Formats: sequence, C-alpha cells, structure tokens
Amino acid sequence: MVYRNCLGGLEAKADISVFDSFSGKYYSLHTVIDGYTSKRWSFDTSVEDIVREMEADGFTCTVSRDGFGQPRIACTHTETQAVIDAMKAEQARKFAGATRGYVRYGELPEDGRSRNYRDNVQENGVSCFEAEFAADGSYRLLLNPVLEVSYLTVVTRQAYRLYGEVVGTGADGEPLLKVEKTEKI
Repeated sequence: MVYRNCLGGLEAKADISVFDSFSGKYYSLHTVIDGYTSKRWSFDTSVEDIVREMEADGFTCTVSRDGFGQPRIACTHTETQAVIDAMKAEQARKFAGATRGYVRYGELPEDGRSRNYRDNVQENGVSCFEAEFAADGSYRLLLNPVLEVSYLTVVTRQAYRLYGEVVGTGADGEPLLKVEKTEKI
C-alpha cells in the first residue's frame, strides 16, 4: 500500500509524541496521510510496543527525545518512501543538464507590466515563475512556499515559456521579466 495526503501527493511520514492534557498524558500519532487511522496510546504503553505496532503497519521508526525529554517517534512508511525516492531519482535523471527559464500562466499584459493586486500597483515587468526545462521539453517550476500558493491560483491558465531579461522581483518574490519572446506550452 502506498499512502497519499489529501491533495493526492505521496506521504510517508508520521510522528508520535507525548501529549499532556487535563485528563493525563498519552501518546498520539500525527500525520497528513489521508485516511490513516488516528492512533492514541496510554502513557504507560512502552515505546517499544508502539514501535512494534507501527513496524507491523509497514513503518520504520526512529526514537528520540523532544525538548521536554519525552519520547518522540518519527515514522516513515517504507513502501511509500521507496516510491518517493524512485520518483526523485527519476526527476534528477530527467532534469540533469536542464536549462533554466521562465513560465507564465495566463496572457501577458499588453503594456508588459503585471499588476500587483494586493498593493494595487503596476510592477516593473511581467511576473512569472522560474523553471527548469528538460531536453524532452517538459519543465518543473522552482517554487518556494509563497510561490506554491501563487501557482495554485493560476495553474488552470494557459502556460507560456518566456524569454527575456529579469528586471526585478515581484511582491511574492517572483521574477519580473522584460519579455522578448513567448512560446505556448
């Protein structure tokens, strides 16, 4: 079995830590694995027993201590992690020697300047995402967490590969280009 998160992405990680509430201490499992059963153990359960239970579910576990000296168990689902590792290796092979470039989702502004709607100002160029282009023409965006959110708001629009000169940085940290050439992708 391979686990996924609620967005459909592969997810192999889970953590078990001690919680101290008004009703007493207990161990609790936390994960973003979609549909994985929430688990809780009484505080008098041995760490070894919890690890054995998780290993029986296909996880490897590493025990450490948290900042309060309490046990913390980091769990990785072996089969899911193997798929993740294989996909990463394939991506590394595919994009070895890739060329850097830029992608924009949506039509280009006629005046060559994107609008920052949050601050209601014109930017100094066309906002876009930095990307790597593989030899087969496929691409992957190079996103930080802020740009991941921006990407989600435009991904349904037509994509364009942009060529040009970087003339600044947009409000979300994205490159701004003086566009010289575009290609629909």
